[in-house]
Amino acid sequence: MTERGNHLESLVNTGGYLGVAPGVVMVTYLESLVNAGRYLEARELAMRLRKDPQADPLRVDQLFALSLSKSGYPEDALAYLDLAYRRNPDDPETAGILGGIYKELFKKHQDSKYAILSRDTYSKNFGVTKNYYTGINAATMSAIAGRSSQGREIASQVIANIGNNASGFWELATLGEAFLLTKDRASSIDHYVRARQLAGNDWGKVISVYNQLWLLNHYMPVPKEIQRIFSPPTVVASIGHMIDHPARTVPRFPAAIEQQVAESMAGAVHAMNAGIGYCSLACGSDILFAEAMEEAGAEVHIFLPFDKKDFIDQSIRFAGENWIERFERLISKFPVTYVTHGSYDGNDEIFAFQCRIIFGSAVLRSMTYHQKPMLLSVQSEIDLKRKSGGTRDTIRLWPFNDRHININPDQFVLNRPAVTEPQTQSGSSRELKIDRPILYMVSVDMNEANGMEKERVYKSVNAKMKDQLIPHRAFDLQDDCIFLAFDSESGAIDFVQLVNAAAGSHLQQDRSIKIGLHACH
Repeated sequence: MTERGNHLESLVNTGGYLGVAPGVVMVTYLESLVNAGRYLEARELAMRLRKDPQADPLRVDQLFALSLSKSGYPEDALAYLDLAYRRNPDDPETAGILGGIYKELFKKHQDSKYAILSRDTYSKNFGVTKNYYTGINAATMSAIAGRSSQGREIASQVIANIGNNASGFWELATLGEAFLLTKDRASSIDHYVRARQLAGNDWGKVISVYNQLWLLNHYMPVPKEIQRIFSPPTVVASIGHMIDHPARTVPRFPAAIEQQVAESMAGAVHAMNAGIGYCSLACGSDILFAEAMEEAGAEVHIFLPFDKKDFIDQSIRFAGENWIERFERLISKFPVTYVTHGSYDGNDEIFAFQCRIIFGSAVLRSMTYHQKPMLLSVQSEIDLKRKSGGTRDTIRLWPFNDRHININPDQFVLNRPAVTEPQTQSGSSRELKIDRPILYMVSVDMNEANGMEKERVYKSVNAKMKDQLIPHRAFDLQDDCIFLAFDSESGAIDFVQLVNAAAGSHLQQDRSIKIGLHACH
């Protein structure tokens, strides 16, 4: 990431960009998030930019709808973009995004009406503008909708319009797809290979082509060599032990084995074809993972649990100034997200909460590629003899047991005595316990719901509350809103399912009842 890009990222993360960076610059940054496939972050930024008078409202609307659709909410994206399309029917970007939303709806519901709506939206714009973006999608969706001859005809027009001087990624990828539709296999492979060479590690471009090939392959044979070169990168979450604290009496990750662990980490990153990583940045395995990903030219996302100074004091400083310097260099290069903006205050639960965020971010990112992420950990197998706590308990949260590689530091530690009791790693400061529970909150906004809908939901919720069947920490029931806080994710999810059941099909049809979920510390 460029220095300017990292500066913009920090402004977004702190909410301090409004009035600091011009709206046009922030829209450019929003585009970069969408292009990189970081749709959840793009949605959050787009919602803020909608209130920024400096930002181009049409472009923000387009990117917000696109990020909604790509992150799994094409229904919401359709409702949002439809008005913008009606106002700008001949704009190829708006038409292209709308056609893409219909395509996502088709993939999600396997209903041919959405394939036809997608094809017609693309075709109408191509007929007016002759834009190759809407043209190639019109050709592909025609083939998928059962009109292969029409698809070949449009694809031939796209080839003729672009001509023989294509040099950019999107032109080459478009020609690759067009030749595939016209059954010119050799030309298709040639143009796809040239496009892939230009893409490099721009995963947004690679994944865009991959998702199109993934869909096409359900309706016509796509050469395996094309599928292979556009295979998405592996998304990896990483957690593990810190360098041993001076107070530790039983060695687990002593500084002397840093090089061996680093080499093992680099080997695992290469073997997994890791291209996108999520981690924290404590001394030891976290920093070694980030450095291995950096060396591989990969994308890295860093999460810190609380205030930077406190994090350095708790998780880095004891290992030496060299680790602090490496930490500072990495956070200046890669995007950083703070899980909380408070201080440490001796509350170790924040570290476990941070790991949940890392795991969830990796899972959500990988889902957009129709894949499962990997977990790369550094965990002492001897530590498994401990009764509770530590990295072991965190790893149990990982949902894919078959997608986990562990580097065992025990193999590099000589003459290690048996572990008899749990070890603490940070001295007396860890003994301070502050009551700062993690709360999982659900808000149900029924401001736009009719009286009958509200009555159904309130009746169901009140009945459960009366029978004490909703174990909650706090609640607030108002005329148009319900707010509950829970101690666990399962309690929050159970409540959402209760509201869904009470609202029935109305919740999916008109979105008059809006449900928000949030976790805080």
